[in-house]
Amino acid sequence: IGSGTGAQALTLARATGGAITATDLMPSFLRTAEERFEAAGLESQVTTLVADMRALPFPDGEFDLIWSEGSLYLMGFDVGLAEWRRFLKPGGYLVVSELSWFTAEPAEELAEFWEENYPGLRSVEANVAAAGEHGWSVVETFHLPQSAWTQNYFGPLKERLPQFREANAGDEAAEVVLAMTEREMELYDAYPEQYGYEFYVLRKAAD
Repeated sequence: IGSGTGAQALTLARATGGAITATDLMPSFLRTAEERFEAAGLESQVTTLVADMRALPFPDGEFDLIWSEGSLYLMGFDVGLAEWRRFLKPGGYLVVSELSWFTAEPAEELAEFWEENYPGLRSVEANVAAAGEHGWSVVETFHLPQSAWTQNYFGPLKERLPQFREANAGDEAAEVVLAMTEREMELYDAYPEQYGYEFYVLRKAAD
């Protein structure tokens, strides 16, 4: 769910040998994903579907595993845990990543920034408790490495921001996005130990 251009779906297909359905709301992303699957010789194993994560067109008990990396925040952690559970077979697994606090006392400027930009941000412990309340047993949680932010996310952003600034000079809305993005990078550089993406490996508990 939230497959994007298919990186995770490609990895899952290779690792599991199973049939993968890659969903995303953006057709252009899925077209790129299809090209990647074909290049890898996996086009018969992976199918794509344009679908809104808030209204997935699948029957109950359809899947053994649901994987959603870096996208669940769009509908909310608790909402996703509640609504996606029915799509899994008994004992099926949900693996999601969610921006989470790693400390009980984040720096004031950091807390203020995320309260404005993602008020649903909670601690790992709070998310684990929420998973239990929504009918999941927690198999494991672990931090995404800092390099995923600094190299894979912020690295390309820093390269492209000068072009974005030049192309959108005088556009107030673009300047707001630019300022927010630069502030986010500054804060992560200052407080990398206090928050980040946490992976949650969850198993559907018995009803």
